[in-house]
Amino acid sequence: MTMKDAGLIPVTIKSVDINGVDNLSLQLISQHGEALPAYLPGAHIDVIIPDIGPRQYSLCSYSHSGEYYEICVRRAERSSGGSHYIHHHFRPGDKLTISAPRNHFPLPEAGRYLLFAGGIGITPLLTMAEQIVRQGIEFELHYYLSAPQQAAFASRLSAPLLADQVYFHYSSASDSLRHLTPPCLSQPDPQTRIIACGPDGFIQRLQHLMQQHHWQPQQLSFERFSNAALNNSASDNPFYIQLSSTGSRYLVGPNQTIAEVLLSARVDIMLSCEQGICGSCITDVIDGIPDHRDCVLTAEEKAENTQITLCCSRSRTPVLVLDL
Repeated sequence: MTMKDAGLIPVTIKSVDINGVDNLSLQLISQHGEALPAYLPGAHIDVIIPDIGPRQYSLCSYSHSGEYYEICVRRAERSSGGSHYIHHHFRPGDKLTISAPRNHFPLPEAGRYLLFAGGIGITPLLTMAEQIVRQGIEFELHYYLSAPQQAAFASRLSAPLLADQVYFHYSSASDSLRHLTPPCLSQPDPQTRIIACGPDGFIQRLQHLMQQHHWQPQQLSFERFSNAALNNSASDNPFYIQLSSTGSRYLVGPNQTIAEVLLSARVDIMLSCEQGICGSCITDVIDGIPDHRDCVLTAEEKAENTQITLCCSRSRTPVLVLDL
C-alpha cells in the first residue's frame, strides 16, 4: 500500500489512554509545534502504521481547532494488523505520520437529528452531537454496545452538555436494534435527519426499521465498517484502464482491483481502507462507465459516472479512462 507523500503531517503521540474495554484513545500533536489543520465533525485521518500502512480513524477531539487530534481505536479480533499494532506498540512520545483530515461523512443541515452509533461508531457521532447541541438543535444520540464497560467517551457522553439526549442500549440486556425499536424511529418526521455509524449489519437493520416505519431513504446518512458490495462477484470481467495523461493502458483481471494494477505499474495513487468506505482513492473518470461497489459516493454521484473508487469498483465498459 502506498499513498501520496503530499499532505502528510509528522505528529507525536501525546498520550495513550484506556477508553472503555478494548478501546484506546490517542492524542496526537504536531512534531513542529504548530496547529494541526482544523476540521469539521465526521472527518477522519489516515494513520501510517509501521510495516502495515495507512489505517483510517475518525477524529473525535473535543476541540476542532487543531491544538491536537484525538482518535479512539478498538482492538478488533479480526484485525488486518492496524488495531493490534496500535494496542500493543504505540506509546506516548512515539513519532508518526498522518494524513490531513478528509470528510466524506459531513453533518447535513436539518431541523432535528437522530444519531445511531454501533460500538466504536460513536467516534464521529460524538463530535457531531457536541456541535448539534451547541447550535441549539434538537437531537437524540442512541449508543449501542454489548455491555456498559465497553462504552467509549463515557465521561463526555454523561457530561451536562449531552447527558439528557444520550441513550445507552446494551445487547447483554436484550436491548439491541434487532430486539427493540426506540420510540423515536416509530414517528417519521420529514425535518429529521438520521445519522449512523457502525458495523454493516447494524446499518442494514437501521435501514430496515426506517423502511418499516416509513422514513425516506434520503433522510439517512451513514458510515459503516465493512462494505457488503465487496461480496458481489458478478460481472468480474476483465477490462482496461487508461491514463488520460499518458494514454497508457493496463489490463485489470477478474481477481485484481484497479488499485492493485496501478500500484504494480508504479502509478502514484491514494489508498487507505481498500474496502470502498473511506473515499481516499476517489478518482475522476474521463470516459467509460464504472461499476460502482463502494459505500462512499451518493446514488446521485454514482449515476453521474464521473468518479470511481479505485480500491473496489470495476468497469461496465471494455475501457475506463481515468484522470491520472
